[in-house]
Amino acid sequence: MITVAEALGAWPTTADRDRHRAMRGAEPVARDPDSGMWLVYRYEDAARVLTDHAAFTSEYASSSALVSRLLSGRDPVVITPAMHRELRRTVSRRFTPGVVAALGSRVLTVTTELLDRVAGDERIDLATDLAFPLPVRVIAELLGVPQADMDSVLLWVDTLCGNDSQPPLVPVQRRVSACDARAELLAYLYAHVAEYRRNSASDLTAEFLATEIDGMTPDDDQAVALLGLVLLSGHLTTTSLLASVVLSLDDFPAASDEVRAFPELLAPTIEEVLRYRTPVSQVTRRAKLDVELGGRRVLAGEQVVVVMDSVNQDERRFPAPERFDIHRKTTSRLSTGYGLPFGPGSPVARLQTRMALELLLWRYCEISVDRAALRAERVGWITVPTSMPLRVRSKRAVHNAEVPPPGGQGSHLSRGRRHSR
Repeated sequence: MITVAEALGAWPTTADRDRHRAMRGAEPVARDPDSGMWLVYRYEDAARVLTDHAAFTSEYASSSALVSRLLSGRDPVVITPAMHRELRRTVSRRFTPGVVAALGSRVLTVTTELLDRVAGDERIDLATDLAFPLPVRVIAELLGVPQADMDSVLLWVDTLCGNDSQPPLVPVQRRVSACDARAELLAYLYAHVAEYRRNSASDLTAEFLATEIDGMTPDDDQAVALLGLVLLSGHLTTTSLLASVVLSLDDFPAASDEVRAFPELLAPTIEEVLRYRTPVSQVTRRAKLDVELGGRRVLAGEQVVVVMDSVNQDERRFPAPERFDIHRKTTSRLSTGYGLPFGPGSPVARLQTRMALELLLWRYCEISVDRAALRAERVGWITVPTSMPLRVRSKRAVHNAEVPPPGGQGSHLSRGRRHSR
């Protein structure tokens, strides 16, 4: 039987998992003969690569693929390692646990608005109706984009990220080519930066513009490149994670039944999905000095690739790793903030995913994936759905602005109560 992962050619195949298992046993750190990079397959070695900052660095990490989509044909914009480092610190300071938690009400409102658009439909597309527009809208709002401009920003980002099924929020007559989208988004971001330089504000754009790197703040070209990169990359985490959780619950009906009965299991379910169906397949670092890794000598300057699909399946760390287990006791798995250079990152992705799932499960008593129509692509090393049709059946008539009854500990579902199916 061909799995969805194999049909898509996106999530790891059975053959990939078999090969990774063999490498973990025989050659856990191996040099790729074509690229010369070191490939890391075991959890223990990967944890060192990702946490030993004295020996390995991500500062060189290239955002060129996404930047080139935005700035194609223009003079190159230099985003230095120091700029990457300071922007990560800016984002970390901005997105404290309290700030992330406070985003919850806005995420619930946006999710409700998006699902209200398809209320009553027996078939919705998770990718275009929810998983893509939700994080783009949230991130754009954090950057200070007015609501009046939101549909245009959605269109530009969607086009530049290569999504053929452009969002239904945008009228057909407004759909544009990638070239036009690039030009329009660039013009908008330059105007956005100019407006912020004229007026004081306290949101994420203002903090980016005020960030000092080597005694200097970003110029207009750098600021536009950075804001564009956040818009283009920031939504990938939530879009990918939300799709992965829905697909996993469809794969494992018993787990889905448990989550419906006990919504507090959503949080550990998301953690298990991050392990079982890791959204980021590879994360790259560069050795800062000569190191011994997994019995191999890695020289300063050489690239080291952590094969995330393998390390989160390492039987030395996770008993019965092939089993999807939302009650798994060993929850420490490697996600590295999904490998993004900077952006709201994993806490915001988890929040949006959990709240979107709560609302989906509250509204629909049946959710199943139309696997024949499921499509995904790789953007960098992140698997992103471009179309994920769902067959759904509503529990009740849902009216505009209706929200689930409040629950305990951040849940918007009634806790510990089995819902009708």
